[in-house]
Amino acid sequence: MLKRMQSKEDIIKDQYMKTLTCFLQDSTLYDCLSINNQVSVIDQSFSLFDVFNVFIETHIDEVLFWNPDVAYYDGVFTQTDLIRIILKCYQNIINGIPNVWGNSKNQVQPIMEEEDEDRTSTPVNKTQAIGQEQINKLLIDLKTISVRDWFNSYGENLHQSSLVQADMADNLNDAMKKILKQGVTRIVVIDTETRVIVGILQQKDILAFLVKGFSQYFHLQLSQKSHKIEVRNENQQQSEQHELEINYFSDRILQLNDKLSFDTNVYEVFYKLIYVFKRNAIPIVDANNQYLGLIDRRDFQFILKYQVYDMLNRQAIDLLNFIRIEKSKYAGFCICNKELFHMKQTVKEVVENLLLSSRGSLVCLNENKEPISTLQMSDLFKICLDDIEIE
Repeated sequence: MLKRMQSKEDIIKDQYMKTLTCFLQDSTLYDCLSINNQVSVIDQSFSLFDVFNVFIETHIDEVLFWNPDVAYYDGVFTQTDLIRIILKCYQNIINGIPNVWGNSKNQVQPIMEEEDEDRTSTPVNKTQAIGQEQINKLLIDLKTISVRDWFNSYGENLHQSSLVQADMADNLNDAMKKILKQGVTRIVVIDTETRVIVGILQQKDILAFLVKGFSQYFHLQLSQKSHKIEVRNENQQQSEQHELEINYFSDRILQLNDKLSFDTNVYEVFYKLIYVFKRNAIPIVDANNQYLGLIDRRDFQFILKYQVYDMLNRQAIDLLNFIRIEKSKYAGFCICNKELFHMKQTVKEVVENLLLSSRGSLVCLNENKEPISTLQMSDLFKICLDDIEIE
């Protein structure tokens, strides 16, 4: 039986994967590290409020907790953990439940919020609002409850985000094995000799490194090939690797089409982002399903920064407008920020625009300005790297 003939796109994709695999094998984690990969470390005795301020003031995505009992790091605390805590505190305050409890029989144990994959309901009634007295109580709790007390109170430990580690001298191909197979978005880099943590590499750091180094590596490989006349056709196909359109992966991309209505409760937006969709960002649409804007997890920091906790009970469109007003204060933001992509763009173009996106996500619209897909860093990471030879 004759095999199906490969299309031009299939051939380009195969060559792209072979070259990419070689590039990853020839590069180390040390090559990826930069000043932006420095580790932020805080003590477990910090209050929740202090931890949130670290995120706001330093614009970081995660911190490591230091455990003095074992003199080592005790887990990763991310933006997702931050949002989970605020949502839980908000829920408890509305329901009149203490945010932490001790051994006193008079204290009521908070109702534990189910966080399994099948849970889709929102625990806060949309009609409930939080008043100034409740906001004051929330702020007092955030400033007095330590990170250690919070996790101990809820019977959790600080290993909720596992410390997946790799040696600084490991090649990137080995790091891909851990990231793709263990389903993590970051990897902790250890110094070869001292065994000290020297940085945290996220998927976006690796994609940024690929954008900077892959083209140069690819052309260097071509120039080193011998017998150029004999391999002219092969080189011609390889030289088109960067012309592979993102549309080639449309079957997977178009499945990423979650969206929420403009009148969705803001609490529900973030709750669904974390527990239901498990996404970093979500498009907001109007009554005609037309795109209004994007809300991502980092936008939660606006609520924390300005302490507008009543925003959690308002509509998604209110948060979008609030964000636009705040970001308009920064000159040139709209010029450098990328928010949209289209299927005719090459993989390289989409990667570059995604790295320029302040939200780490891009939205694809159809001719009616309806969102048909939202592409985030982890999606593109899997699409571009899931087929590399890592076995």
